[in-house]
Amino acid sequence: MTIEPDAPPTITTETGPDTPAGQPRAPYRNAWLAMARNPVRYLLSSDPWRALTHLAVSLVLGWIQFGLFIVIILLPFAPAWSYVLAKLERRRVALLRLAPIADPHRTLYSRGVAAHIGDRLAETSTWRETGYSLILAAATPFLSIGLVVLGAAVGGTIFAPAFTDTDPMMFGGWTIDTPAEAWTATVIGIVLLIPAVYLCAAVSAILASLAQALLGPREEELAAQLADVRASRGILMNSFEGERRRIERDLHDGPQRDLVALSMQLGELQLAVDDDDVRTQVIAAQARVEGALSGLRDTVRGVYPQVLDDHGVTAALIELGRGPLPVHVVPQGSWHHTRRFTPEVEKAIYYTGSEAVTNATKHARAHAVTIYLSEDDTTISMEIVDDGIGGATTDRGSGLSGLVERAAAVGARLDIDSPQGGPTVLRWSKTKEL
Repeated sequence: MTIEPDAPPTITTETGPDTPAGQPRAPYRNAWLAMARNPVRYLLSSDPWRALTHLAVSLVLGWIQFGLFIVIILLPFAPAWSYVLAKLERRRVALLRLAPIADPHRTLYSRGVAAHIGDRLAETSTWRETGYSLILAAATPFLSIGLVVLGAAVGGTIFAPAFTDTDPMMFGGWTIDTPAEAWTATVIGIVLLIPAVYLCAAVSAILASLAQALLGPREEELAAQLADVRASRGILMNSFEGERRRIERDLHDGPQRDLVALSMQLGELQLAVDDDDVRTQVIAAQARVEGALSGLRDTVRGVYPQVLDDHGVTAALIELGRGPLPVHVVPQGSWHHTRRFTPEVEKAIYYTGSEAVTNATKHARAHAVTIYLSEDDTTISMEIVDDGIGGATTDRGSGLSGLVERAAAVGARLDIDSPQGGPTVLRWSKTKEL
């Protein structure tokens, strides 16, 4: 990787015979696809060396597992070292150009070491890792013997001329004792080298396939991880909404109340003074206070509208029309203006509408916004249309990007269509939970 000042990183990756120059090689879906390539291209690539390296490291790790299981007899601690081995194995398949295996374990928030260990032991993935460790330990002696015999047979025939200078060499039932026979054996050894390479690659592929089968997540584990992510998003959203409520209360009980009192005092002062110039200044001051009070009320409404809690999302969206931009709320289908949803869904709908109106006012130069609300047996939907100039984007850090993330946090989807010249259309939808 080469990084130049003020320039994006440039990553140089190896390209194989089947990959156009300048493009990174995509990972194989499984370890057998490399061997299915053209034999010449395969043998001339780095894939055979990767497979041999993977196999050699597997045997080293297997002997370590064998020693832990058989020699030291630490079977009760097998889940612990199997957990560590599995973390390595999930990444080591990259040697075979495979995508790293996803971790099936859930994120734990247990308090205390004992509780954490108990939670890990309750996961089926922990015992699959232990099973993988046992299989690797049991298979390693046999694989090692086979690899030694294969290497001796192929290596012995290839280097037969060196071994027969002084003494004859036995190869099966064949006695090699002349230079001609020795060079014939070399040719045979070179021919046998090709299937030997494929055999080693096949063993490596079997081990990688075993790792993919045992160390990767099952569907129910992926579902549990997704549920954890959604729960954690929900916790963050609730914390965020709680902070919004606190700010709204502080603004309502503090500056807003003080501004109301100041406006009333200025009104009383206006009636008490006799000087026309002073009265004019008091009237102007009161107008400015009323303007500040109106702006503060808009801010409070944007932070957290009380009408959302009191009367629901339809009434809260109608409140958006009190600003400078007309907002028309159009219920469709079976949607009723008193319809209530869970607080999370109502907040997501309201803030999507509020942000859309704000963007239409500040950036799109729109004259009006129309919000269509609809509901059927399976889906809650909202479509927001403005007649502005379009060109809205979801670039990172923009308001619309935050709306996409907020929608995802409640299991909803937000699609944005905003061509140059307009109109901008936001489509928010959520499948109802059974």
